[in-house]
Amino acid sequence: MGHYDHREHAGNAGDLWKHFLLLEAADCLLTPDSSLVYAESHVGRPKYALKPSGDWESGIGRIWPALPLLKDFPYFDILAEANPSEPSSPLQIECYPGSALLLAKLAKRKKADLKMEIWDIDPAVEAAWNEFLGHGHPGQGCPGHGRSDHGRLDRSSISFHLGDGFSGCMSLLRRAPPGLLLIDPPFTSPGERRAAEELFCMASESGWTVLCWHMKESMSPSDHPTEFPLLFSQIGLDYAKAAGCSIRAASPHTALLSHLSRRARAFLHISASSK
Repeated sequence: MGHYDHREHAGNAGDLWKHFLLLEAADCLLTPDSSLVYAESHVGRPKYALKPSGDWESGIGRIWPALPLLKDFPYFDILAEANPSEPSSPLQIECYPGSALLLAKLAKRKKADLKMEIWDIDPAVEAAWNEFLGHGHPGQGCPGHGRSDHGRLDRSSISFHLGDGFSGCMSLLRRAPPGLLLIDPPFTSPGERRAAEELFCMASESGWTVLCWHMKESMSPSDHPTEFPLLFSQIGLDYAKAAGCSIRAASPHTALLSHLSRRARAFLHISASSK
């Protein structure tokens, strides 16, 4: 069985919700002259070229026409920067930065020091990161965006690890100061749900701000008070025949969780109104 390949799925409805909330959380934690450790269990490639018939068309592609109303949110403003267009031209999206690159861009904007510890088990993903960080040309990523993206990243701030992200992040919790953790396995292998739950609990108990993404076949009420669900049909999205997805969050910063709730409501209101 081959490794999960996210290239055809980049920018899907689940990515949109996951990355929107991730950047809202990071926006609270990244302040000028601050330092933050960011960890991710299943990072994927640094960026993706969006091609016709990809899952992005029923995800970020359906929200993209509302972009002028959404630039107050860091996620959408950074995506707009990665996909420049002429004032008189229709809005188009061709490049989708992955989660780690989105975080790096936000840290650069906020003049904050970001140390990234990221994992993936796919050697092809490792090769994409090595190419991106070492040479700064597009490779298999987004045409025309490689050099400017590379210029925004400090290679020494990124540690890519080829290996199991669950055990890697568990080890990191014991040796790094509390930071921001994203747990986002593809949930294609037995045991991933339990491993994600164990990592979430350990990170939360260790004082980290942690987000855990998962799909939802049905949108039944959650048992977790800090769950942020998205019903895809609410804002005209669709992905993998699922009802929606959700982010479970924990943080020692109660104001951050309140911020996520407010910003999620604001985004959903704008998106639903602009359908």
